[in-house]
Amino acid sequence: MKRILIVVIAVIAVGTLLVSCGKKEGEPEVLYNYAIKDAFIANVKESQKLVKVSIVLVMNKDIAKDLEENVHIIRDTVLIILRDLTDDDISSPDIMDRLRSEIPAALNKALEIENIVSVYFSDFVMQ
Repeated sequence: MKRILIVVIAVIAVGTLLVSCGKKEGEPEVLYNYAIKDAFIANVKESQKLVKVSIVLVMNKDIAKDLEENVHIIRDTVLIILRDLTDDDISSPDIMDRLRSEIPAALNKALEIENIVSVYFSDFVMQ
């Protein structure tokens, strides 16, 4: 019984050591950017207006090649989000922050990943 307990404690200690050595405390996280080549243009819900958005995805892992292969899923997902926006949504002062959280969450779900952490807007126009 004592041997089993010693083995379990040793395994836990080694596991903890390996996890803590993987990343140094205070070490900055490396982020990667991926600019979507074409702007997104969508109708505003229940309006005659259009919204045009250009985005750069921020990732915690360099998955640019995977994103290029799935750009159709990215475009579809972002367009669904944009088409659901109303005039009030677009005029809201926190719309950029809201989309900064909605878009990565939706893309991670659609692509079945967890690597997209944020989004930058290089263009955001409503007409």
